[in-house]
Amino acid sequence: MHTDLKLAATHLKRGQLQRLPNAQGSLVLCLSGTLWLTQQGDARDIVLEAGDAARVEHAGLSILSALRDTSFVLSPDPARHRAVPAAAAA
Repeated sequence: MHTDLKLAATHLKRGQLQRLPNAQGSLVLCLSGTLWLTQQGDARDIVLEAGDAARVEHAGLSILSALRDTSFVLSPDPARHRAVPAAAAA
């Protein structure tokens, strides 16, 4: 079984936005800088510093905003991307 998982980092300059439509269950990991995460249906504002992570908990649109030049990784919800066993696929 191949278990290497390589996720590409996304870079945002201060003030840039990243829209995350339908990202419920995904994990946002801030690698550098400062990110502000807001989610449709959630009144909280989540601020992530380097090394912090937060899960997108709500369906709908989420937005990441770079409060400083930032790098982050978005890891998809593993439940959405589970491999179908070979026996079930046959």
